[in-house]
Amino acid sequence: MNELPGTVRLSADWAVVGKYPGRTMGYEVLAGSLPPDRAQRYYWGAATGTPDDLAPADGLPWRVFLGGVPGEARCACVHVETTWDGSFDGTGAPSYTWRLCVLDWNSAGASGLTWSALDRATPREQPDPAGAAVGIEASRTSAAELADTVDRLGFHWAAGVAAALLEGRQVALVPPPGARIPGTDERVRILDAVCSLLPYGCRAWLSAATWTGQSEHKLMLVFAPTARTEQLATWLGGGSPPEPRSAVARDYLNELLRIRAKRGSTDELVAHLLKVTEAIPAQEPAAALRALREADLVDSVVADIAQGRGDLLEVLRVLQLHPAGTLGEHRMALIVPFLAGYDAREALLRCWSARTPRLLADDVLASPATKETFTRATGYLRVLDGLEAEHPGSFEELFTIMAGAPNQEPGWVAALIHFTANEFRYVVDAVDRVVIGSREVGRAWLRKLVMDHSRKPLPPLTRLVPLALRAAGIHDLPGWLRFAGLLTGHLRENQVQPSDAAEFADAGDDAWAVALDIAADNDLPVVVSLMWSCLRVPASSSPRRLLEALDAAVVPGGSRLTPEAAADADLLGVLARAAAQGHLGPLSMPRLGRFADPGDQDAYAATLFRRIDTDPDLKKPAIEALLGETPDDAAWRVVLCLIRRLPSAEEYVLNAVEHRLSRSHGSGEWIDVLSEDQVRTLSRRQLTWLPRVWELRSAVRAGEPLGELGRITAEAHVDKSMSARYLDELIGCLCTWGPVATYDLATDLDGRVSGLGISLYKALRGSERARELCEELKRFSYGELERHRQILLAMGAASGGTAPPPPPPPAPVPSPSWVQHDHGPRPAPQDDKRGRLQRWMPGWRP
Repeated sequence: MNELPGTVRLSADWAVVGKYPGRTMGYEVLAGSLPPDRAQRYYWGAATGTPDDLAPADGLPWRVFLGGVPGEARCACVHVETTWDGSFDGTGAPSYTWRLCVLDWNSAGASGLTWSALDRATPREQPDPAGAAVGIEASRTSAAELADTVDRLGFHWAAGVAAALLEGRQVALVPPPGARIPGTDERVRILDAVCSLLPYGCRAWLSAATWTGQSEHKLMLVFAPTARTEQLATWLGGGSPPEPRSAVARDYLNELLRIRAKRGSTDELVAHLLKVTEAIPAQEPAAALRALREADLVDSVVADIAQGRGDLLEVLRVLQLHPAGTLGEHRMALIVPFLAGYDAREALLRCWSARTPRLLADDVLASPATKETFTRATGYLRVLDGLEAEHPGSFEELFTIMAGAPNQEPGWVAALIHFTANEFRYVVDAVDRVVIGSREVGRAWLRKLVMDHSRKPLPPLTRLVPLALRAAGIHDLPGWLRFAGLLTGHLRENQVQPSDAAEFADAGDDAWAVALDIAADNDLPVVVSLMWSCLRVPASSSPRRLLEALDAAVVPGGSRLTPEAAADADLLGVLARAAAQGHLGPLSMPRLGRFADPGDQDAYAATLFRRIDTDPDLKKPAIEALLGETPDDAAWRVVLCLIRRLPSAEEYVLNAVEHRLSRSHGSGEWIDVLSEDQVRTLSRRQLTWLPRVWELRSAVRAGEPLGELGRITAEAHVDKSMSARYLDELIGCLCTWGPVATYDLATDLDGRVSGLGISLYKALRGSERARELCEELKRFSYGELERHRQILLAMGAASGGTAPPPPPPPAPVPSPSWVQHDHGPRPAPQDDKRGRLQRWMPGWRP
């Protein structure tokens, strides 16, 4: 430290407190330039009692140093000396004198006046004139002198006492047992030296005394024979230093020891602290710590940053005092990330260098990939995004370094890439190549993409696929990226495998839905076939959602719909509806009706066969969906194709058809689709009525002549009985054809089996369905009776005459038993009649 030469002259107020000779009352202000009330305040602030009356001169003088006292608005530099001139008061007790010297704080601080210098400069005689301030000449105590005293006491001990004072503790310096207490002047130097390890501004509230009496007091650092309960006792210059209790005091002590050890000298440290003359309130010990650190400001601030305790104001002060280029890269590697962490952009600009993005990236990459480092990385990106105008390209450099760092955790990298693209709308080829080049990063990035429901995944994939195709061959790409190439239209379906689709779907629970959404937007129904295995899971876990996605991606009337894709979509829909247990409608194959060409139907059936062949459990729901409630020509053809490819399916088909034939309504349509071999097979399953009904319906559809229908009906009655299902089917036909056809058929039957036609009429009379037909037959028969009467009249038969006797009746024919009850339900009437049956239809003319 460069000391100011010579002495300084200062103005000081003074006062004398004591008793007038012979007085018995208390002490009062006897003289001085200080107003009596102020003098009293300083007197009471310094009072600790009086010496022992048995030896009043022992230990005197006592000296007290004050910075401020209660009631005084401003701090000061105060010296109070207690003396005895041998006089006594009116009671015979020693009459002591207190001499006060008060200097303006700012003047004393500016002059570097410490307690030992003030002690030497204070007048010991009463000034003249008595009522005016006095001028004093003070020779400052040098930092070297104070530092030498500290070192003699022991730096560690003195530093510990200073730290205790900083946290507001009262410290009593107690002489070790058997040791002599130093003289008064030495005690002043000790008090001054210990407090020189605190910033000079702390003397605004510090106080000290060379000795104290028995009265209670609030002086901070005192010599005393023993310590009171509230005081911290420490042997002078020996023993263990007091242990600080507060974090600030501990930090202060550690900083004192660190700086002293680093510099190897107490002199510079004390000199630095003496320069800090601005008053520091007792309630702000951190301000003292900051002042101390300025002795080694750069390294102490950097150390705080490294320990996670950095202070932005301190860092800014470092940058104010030291150009960034002089601090070195090691320090800037801590300062730059600290500033970016506080988003201190102006400060960052002031210390900017070409290495700034690298320093920020290194700070992130030095720690493991965690949520905390991810937050730090995104924060740095935000800061550099805001400085892009001043430093173009810095954002990209930081982003590229962090995203392209080798051995970084793939999920962390993928999250950073995804975040940057979404938050800043920023992409860069170098980072895209990381996604393409690392299978782990790529899959983690895809997982982020498909999980982000707030943004469309197609644009990032559309950007990535061409870059990947330019960088590598198709077969060198990750499977998920090849599948993405199909979704984006850059690859054809024959260049992609189901395993590629599976890798894409493995990216997340919703990856399948993302793929189907893109397929719907780009009209790519083939995606369903490639994802067949992947879509089996949502078919059972999310059936409604899958059905909605399939309806959008594989539209039944779509222009690019293939039989294969239709079959896969329909079969997945069947599985979804089966999983929903009827809540999403009956099992069906809605896209099959799109294909009327037999070749397309064969391709549809081949796809179903391929799926069923690898998973036999699909056979039952697939066949049930194809059969439906009513037969369909295309569906039945596919069923027959399945039976040819998969013979084991026939048994289930026949069982299902048998179940449908047993119902009372709609069974006729099922009869029509059966082959003769299938009819024979089913007739052996308690459906003995089926062959004759099938034959009747076949003849009706073919428009066979009346005689053929009569033959079939007569043969159905050959065993004197007739199935109720056959009779029900026949009655349904007759109700459609009307009375003339019924009369002709009955006549034909009578010609084949005597009385069979009459039995038919009786059966019609007993059928509720034929009630209207019976009425028509009655009208027809009455009409015929009238016609025959007219014929008889025309032939000359007497009107109302006696008719010739009828021919002898034929041998009685037992009434045929028309109905053999099979207890089966009755089918619905047949609506479509064609061919030669037209002559029985209303309006027919020969």
